[in-house]
Amino acid sequence: MQQNETEVGEAFKEAFDTGLVKREDLFISTKLWNSDHGHVVEACKDSLKKLQLDYLDFYLVHFPVSTRHTGVFTTDSSLGEDGVLGIDTTISLETTWHAMEGLVSSGLVRSIGISNYDIFLNRDCLAYSKIKPDVNQIKTHSTAKQKSITPNKFLTCN
Repeated sequence: MQQNETEVGEAFKEAFDTGLVKREDLFISTKLWNSDHGHVVEACKDSLKKLQLDYLDFYLVHFPVSTRHTGVFTTDSSLGEDGVLGIDTTISLETTWHAMEGLVSSGLVRSIGISNYDIFLNRDCLAYSKIKPDVNQIKTHSTAKQKSITPNKFLTCN
C-alpha cells in the first residue's frame, strides 16, 4: 500500500501510547518516492513526521529513475502536459544513493536499500556505495511477473 503514512503514523502513536507495542519491537520501513531523488533528506523527514517516528529501520529507493519534483511524495504530478512521465536526468542514482547514506550517518535511518535495480544498476551501486544496500527489492507477483528476473540475473547486495 502506498500513500498511507499519516494513517499508519496515527496507528503507531496509539499503539505506543497505550502500551500495545514498543517502538523497538517493530521494524518499520518506507520508500523514497521517484520524484524525491533530489530531496532525500526532506522526503525522509516528511515520512518520519507523518509516521510520528524519530527514525526508520529501513529506507528504500522506490525505483531507479528520478522523475520531475513537484513536492514531497507526489505520485501523479510527474506526468507532463503530454501525459508522458517527466524524467529528471539531472539527478544521478549515485547522488541519490550518497544522500541515502547520509541518512544512516545522521541516525534518521538504520539501513538502506534499493528496489527494482537490474544487475547492471546493482553493480554500479555496489561500486560507488560506501554503505552497501541491505536489500534489492524486486516487484513480482501474480499480476506483475518479471520474466527477465531470475535468480541468476541479479546480484545480492551484501
